[in-house]
Amino acid sequence: MTASGGMMGAAIARLLAERGYRLVVNDRNEERTKAIGDEVKASGAEVIAVQADVTLRDDVDMLIGAAVDQWGCIDVLVNVAGGIKGPIMNPIWEITDEQWSVTLATNLTSAFLTVSAALPSMMARRRGSIVNIASTSWAGSPAHSHYAAAKAGLVSFTRSIATQLGPYGVRANVVAPGGTKTRAALRSDGGQLSDDSEHVSSIPLGRLNEPEDVANAVAFLASEEARNISGQVLTVAGGVNPAI
Repeated sequence: MTASGGMMGAAIARLLAERGYRLVVNDRNEERTKAIGDEVKASGAEVIAVQADVTLRDDVDMLIGAAVDQWGCIDVLVNVAGGIKGPIMNPIWEITDEQWSVTLATNLTSAFLTVSAALPSMMARRRGSIVNIASTSWAGSPAHSHYAAAKAGLVSFTRSIATQLGPYGVRANVVAPGGTKTRAALRSDGGQLSDDSEHVSSIPLGRLNEPEDVANAVAFLASEEARNISGQVLTVAGGVNPAI
């Protein structure tokens, strides 16, 4: 799984380890990679920690290769890598070429690279589950059009490969979180989102996601309990449904 060192990625790694998965955890930051690897290992799970930039083909090949070399196959791929280059509130007339390119690479190109690298193992065994983390922004956002475009691309990419991969027994789905308490979840004024934030008043269930809420959705879609679910978007947003 990618971006395991952030709060959301770490929550997913902990839950999958608890459920008996052998894990390759990853982050582009060396300290976070080591920290989540050590934590998961201490829980008793089998784990490999691989620092890699998943926007780069060579790094992705190293990451996927570590799993195949160690265990001979890949059963589940979870793409958590994402984020925004530049300010959270960034109108189109202020988005630079670099901000656009980096944001699309981080959120969309990374998924293309990891999926294409993992597929030979999955297709050969005619089984596998791919779970890509998008955002409710995939349906459009007035705050950050480059991020919304990348997440919309991720949704369309996932639906497209789900159709292609179905005959090979490989499933692909999206988890689309709404506001989630992570280091990156900031208000428009730069402050950290909290349960008394103005944002919460628009959420029917009246609370932001904890990272564990997203982890639960990922674990379900990765499991055999979701064996006949593919090409779907599971929104985790307290009852908020993105307008399409």
